[in-house]
Amino acid sequence: MDSKDSNQNNLQSKNKINQSKHKAPEIKENLEATQVHKFSPPKKSDDTNQELTKVIDRKALNKKLNKQDAIKAAHRQNLEKRQQANSNTMSEKHHIDGRRTTELPSRRNRKKARPSLESWFKRPTSQTGAEEPSNDSQKKKARSRSKTSSKDTGPSNYSLSQYTAKEKSQMILNIVLGVFGKLLLIALVILLLGGALVGGIGIGYFANLVSDTPPPSREEMAAKINHLEQQSTLYYASGEPIANVRTDIVRSITELEDISPFIIDGLIATEDEHFREHPGVVPKAIIRATIENLLTGSGTGGSTLTQQLVKQQLLTDEVTFFRKANEILLALRVENYFSKDEILTAYLNVASFGRNNNGDNIAGIGKAAEGIFGVKPSEVTLPQAAFLVGLPQAPYNYTPYNQYGHLREDLTDGIERMHEVLFRMYREQKITKEQYEEAKQHDITKDFLPMVPRQEERQSYLYNTIMKGAIEKLMLMKIQADNLSWQEVYQDDDWYNEYYFEAEKQLQLGGYKVYSTIDREIYDQLQVSAQAYNDQIGVTYDGIYTDPETGHETYYVESVQTGMVVIENATGKVLGFVAGTDFENNQIDHAFSMRRSPGSTIKPLAVYGPAIENNLINPATVVPDTAFIEEYEDGSYWAPTNYGNAISNTNITVRRALLRSDNLPAIRVYNDLIQRGVPIIDYLAQMGFNTVDSYTYEDTQNLAFSIGGVTTGPTVFEETRAFTTFANGGKYIEGYFIERIEDAFGNVIFQQDTPAKDVFSEDTNYLMVDMLRDTLSQGTGRTANENLAFTADWIMKTGISEHSKDIWVLGSTPKVTIGSWIGYDSRYQDYTIDVNDGFGLESVRSQIYWAKIVNDLYNLRPDIFGTEQTFQQPESVIQQEIVELTGTLPGTTIVNGQTYNLSGPLKSELFKITNPAPPLTSNFLFGATEEEQYSFWSQQASLEYKLRQQQQQQETTTEDDEETTQEASEEVSEDTSSNDQ
Repeated sequence: MDSKDSNQNNLQSKNKINQSKHKAPEIKENLEATQVHKFSPPKKSDDTNQELTKVIDRKALNKKLNKQDAIKAAHRQNLEKRQQANSNTMSEKHHIDGRRTTELPSRRNRKKARPSLESWFKRPTSQTGAEEPSNDSQKKKARSRSKTSSKDTGPSNYSLSQYTAKEKSQMILNIVLGVFGKLLLIALVILLLGGALVGGIGIGYFANLVSDTPPPSREEMAAKINHLEQQSTLYYASGEPIANVRTDIVRSITELEDISPFIIDGLIATEDEHFREHPGVVPKAIIRATIENLLTGSGTGGSTLTQQLVKQQLLTDEVTFFRKANEILLALRVENYFSKDEILTAYLNVASFGRNNNGDNIAGIGKAAEGIFGVKPSEVTLPQAAFLVGLPQAPYNYTPYNQYGHLREDLTDGIERMHEVLFRMYREQKITKEQYEEAKQHDITKDFLPMVPRQEERQSYLYNTIMKGAIEKLMLMKIQADNLSWQEVYQDDDWYNEYYFEAEKQLQLGGYKVYSTIDREIYDQLQVSAQAYNDQIGVTYDGIYTDPETGHETYYVESVQTGMVVIENATGKVLGFVAGTDFENNQIDHAFSMRRSPGSTIKPLAVYGPAIENNLINPATVVPDTAFIEEYEDGSYWAPTNYGNAISNTNITVRRALLRSDNLPAIRVYNDLIQRGVPIIDYLAQMGFNTVDSYTYEDTQNLAFSIGGVTTGPTVFEETRAFTTFANGGKYIEGYFIERIEDAFGNVIFQQDTPAKDVFSEDTNYLMVDMLRDTLSQGTGRTANENLAFTADWIMKTGISEHSKDIWVLGSTPKVTIGSWIGYDSRYQDYTIDVNDGFGLESVRSQIYWAKIVNDLYNLRPDIFGTEQTFQQPESVIQQEIVELTGTLPGTTIVNGQTYNLSGPLKSELFKITNPAPPLTSNFLFGATEEEQYSFWSQQASLEYKLRQQQQQQETTTEDDEETTQEASEEVSEDTSSNDQ
């Protein structure tokens, strides 16, 4: 039978489903909650793109000039009313740039010459050859007015003492940079206007950066700015689509006249105070950001609202000088073709605003106002407007809601950001001091809407798993690009959420193609088989759970769960998996997210493998199978035992201890590893275990770890892919299920690379393989072997955790590894695989379940098993005859002055050629105490004494028999002689 852990007093080896921090659950599932993160379909209407096109490119969509003029007239009238309404809080309003725009000529009328830098800024002529009016007079008037107002120092009660040290230094820096910025702007204008002439080296280089990029037309820019999202698709390994990626982004299109002046003023004051004046870029802002970055390592940012719109809608995420040059040129070009109002409207409709009160991602100011405060964007108060305006800078750090729509516990960052927006509005004279102080004192948390559960479409284990994997890959790419490690980000909630949601949004809206390794035939068969046999592995419980705090009663159904993963050894590809059997009622991923105690499956990975690798043991090494007690300073103790409390009180070989999966010998070996300082955690890390989640250093320093006592534990995927190390000759090949990711243009942005990592030497590995074969032939895996319908060179390890909460089977052929787990989630009450529940012994039922599914796979795809292949013995492994009792060569040794000669019985065993069978010594017994060593030799002395007595008795008996025979012979001889006479 398989061993069972008994770690009760030292480490909480009780199974624990991973309790994540409050993070995106697709990476760290909180299994205590019944909700899991799901990917909802988009909730915007089909007319969204048409509406936004109307906003951005009104003339292109509406050819009727009369109707357009009427709309613009109404728009200007609304703006004039807004200016009049806010005249008390502004020294002077900047007039809205009302430039008209026209369509560009068709491509066939354009010159085919290589584009010059000048072409990026030159307005195209109409087809008649007349140049379109640019409304330069309007621009000059607006800029002259803005210059007058921008020179105001603010409210009359402003003083430098009101500012913090950081704000003072910022103001001084602004003044200094103002001079340089204006000079640079003049120089830039001169250079741009003279770009066609023989200019300086700098403009030549700048022009060369974009000379191969034709300037986009107005229609092209409008189309890209209008394009809100591109649908991504997930694929099977064959290229068949699994599903299109569904987004949970909620957005709506809002006209500028329907947006509160507080929002518009706050946005401009906070993000781009010179928005109404600049031509798309502010040179001094770029210089300031560069200097601050050089001096402090961080900057306040140098991008205008126009640049931000360009970055979000027209450019990729790469960070290069070429991209920055493109950004600047595109910003100038956008300003040349679109009015300030059109740019502002576009920005407010495409920007992300975090999450709403049912956990949806929201984009656009309309849905932001409705989803956070329950009002229209024209109805927000000043504090509400300031809060909304502050969100786009870091929407998932400032958002008040988590992914479920619950209010976050810590809202400090968002509120501080709101105060910053209010201050900037006050500084820019958009609000009075009284308004500023009143808004700052307002408790914005009282305005937040309460959580409303969202109704969302169910997906599937497969969809969620591939989504999770793709998001992880995109996250990791971004993390590495920022010179950070996964563990650094993983342990910081803010960082983690930021990277997660950025990657999630990138995948949902990027038009990506995600190719998985999943074989559709294998995956589908696994689902059918798991459903068919699920009612043969455990009881379904139900009951009523009463919340101890609220008294609320919940009716629940707790059915036995299963997880299984099939991995191709040579590549690490996941061919298929079972994450559960009832997605409708339980979305917990039991293959890739759930973490449980590994039970005895940890023994070959963390105990026997490292011990053989360090030449501490071999298959013939003899270890005591006797009681073991670990005492602690507080007087408590830990007394583990074997399965069923069956202690043989004998000495057994490592081979036999492993095939029987006895706990006590494994603990003895592991104790020696710890005492010698063997870095077990390094071996585990080399086999793909994430030390943050599955196994920690503290875990590995506890003896209970050797039999599955862990804090969180591995996933089925992690434990299975680690076991492939033995099938791969001691090399670890990372298991994976995302093959590659392509962007919307067909560029491969991620390609899985699986280099092999050396974990165990070839000879160590083969010794482990040969011992793991015995698990099926004569050990705890006999039931699986008896139920397999075909023959292959299998190796196997089974495992049962404490109280039979987790039942494992890991099996490998040279070509494929299949790992299986069964157990209960125990969301409301602890349940175990009970030997008395009518389904038989725990390990027996799990092995029959595993074997039946494997048989079904073999009938479908026998090619994946490699039945014609065998694990090959390397030349570095030899066979020797050793004494079975000691695991050593025959020989003599002296103990306490007495000579012992042990020469048999003999048996054949495998050894490394570099670590052959050892000679007989007095302390050959591995992991034994001095008393146990002494006890062995005492017993041996007693045995030898008894043997000598028996020999002497036999010799005496033989001599007596010989004398009796001689006497009888003599008597017969005398009688014969007498008769003759």
